[in-house]
Amino acid sequence: MRKPNILYVFADQLRYSALACNGDPLVRTPNFDRLARGGTTFDQAFSCNPICGPYRAQILTGNYSHTNGVMCNEYRLFDDQRTIAHRFSEHGYKTAYVGKWHLGYGPYPEHKRYGFDDLMAYNCIHSYYKVNYHHNENGPLPMKEFAPRVETELALDYLKTHGNGDEPALVMLGWGPPHWNALNKPRRYGDYPQEYNLYDPDEVELSDNIPIQFRDFARAEIADYYGMVTALDASMGRILDELESSGLAENTIVCFSSDHGDHLSAHGFGTPGDSWMHHSLQGSKATPYDEACHIPFLMQGPGVHHGSGRNNSFFSSVDVLPTLMDLCGLPVPNDVQGCSIAPSIAGQQHEGPDSVFLQNMGTGWPNREQWLGLWRGVRTDRWTYARWHDHGGRRLLFDLQADPVEMVNLVNDPDHASIVAEMEDRLQGWLTKTGDPFDTGKRLPVTGMLDIGQALITEGWASNTPPAYFEAIKDYPKNFHTGEQPGDQKPNMQWGYKKKVL
Repeated sequence: MRKPNILYVFADQLRYSALACNGDPLVRTPNFDRLARGGTTFDQAFSCNPICGPYRAQILTGNYSHTNGVMCNEYRLFDDQRTIAHRFSEHGYKTAYVGKWHLGYGPYPEHKRYGFDDLMAYNCIHSYYKVNYHHNENGPLPMKEFAPRVETELALDYLKTHGNGDEPALVMLGWGPPHWNALNKPRRYGDYPQEYNLYDPDEVELSDNIPIQFRDFARAEIADYYGMVTALDASMGRILDELESSGLAENTIVCFSSDHGDHLSAHGFGTPGDSWMHHSLQGSKATPYDEACHIPFLMQGPGVHHGSGRNNSFFSSVDVLPTLMDLCGLPVPNDVQGCSIAPSIAGQQHEGPDSVFLQNMGTGWPNREQWLGLWRGVRTDRWTYARWHDHGGRRLLFDLQADPVEMVNLVNDPDHASIVAEMEDRLQGWLTKTGDPFDTGKRLPVTGMLDIGQALITEGWASNTPPAYFEAIKDYPKNFHTGEQPGDQKPNMQWGYKKKVL
């Protein structure tokens, strides 16, 4: 029997709640809802490290960030990591990645493709009418309209070309929206076809966890965000229509998810561009709060329980690789940290993990020391618990049953001391199981990040990076994160170049 194709589609910064099929009363997502009706919707899906690059590394490797090396944006995968492309290629799959990559800048010769036969990608551009991409070594090639539309056609063309023959295809499609565009003022999310600008801010229902001072702004911002989501929904409609008309739907597993969520003013968080805010609130993501780490996950296709099923199994970003391999009848490697929940997806009894392990290992980029702190967390059916390495021993405990919007921190409540102890035990269990040296590892000066041999991507950084910075690090691109350089002078290279290098 021929193995199924896989089309794995994911957005950037789409939170769990921002789909109609997940309960939002205003946003219009008929095609995502259609995908949900034809398969399974996961209500407990999470991004284990809710920021762009780390999530991508986790779904590619099935390993946590301290194992795969991508601790924060602009870090490289460790050389010993085998990706989903390597694994599926070994079993006869043609493999492609299309869209936002955020694991390196083009062009993409073989050693930068991490096992994919074809990369039609760009590293990180959140201006969706100004996107240039590389196809392997070729480029830059302009996308001459709204980028998700072009990316969708590239992915479909690849799937129709390589998924209809004897060899199945694995295609991963990473859309940039609804991530905000920092260049759009005052509308952060306005960079989409305006036929989808459908929402009246006065009709937006706000969560109680948005401070009163933010509420007028938040309504306008969320209305604009929903326009971007509905624009993506149209591209999902194009995918579903084409799969059905081409006959590929019968043998293609279609997944839709997101790399992380978006606070959209919840708990008073802004974005990295909001320089007027305290640095610890310039986040929009990378927190243990539901808005950041809780993500949508929809799936349909062969082997997937049909008929608008709601699945409550915990399903995190490291579980994607082993689950997809299992669904395709491929042996799950024993060197991945994620686990397969394929039996649950097929409608069978399945005992999976009773919690997910969450982590934030980086301080943010660029040059945002002490951004959101370095924390680890655990999420169960009822509780969210997180603990910081810095920030004066800060901890959080939320009762999701009594306080679903996470406003009352119970960590110092004597009546919940036993729950705090239980959740800390769970956290210690995850740290031990995954080999995370959160409490014991060597740390870098200034930022406090773990020093586990990680290496930054040195080519193609943001255009405002001073040339003298690259001159200063050119002799040691693989280990300059340690802050050492030849000679007696040892400037700290962790985003401290303005003070230390120039």
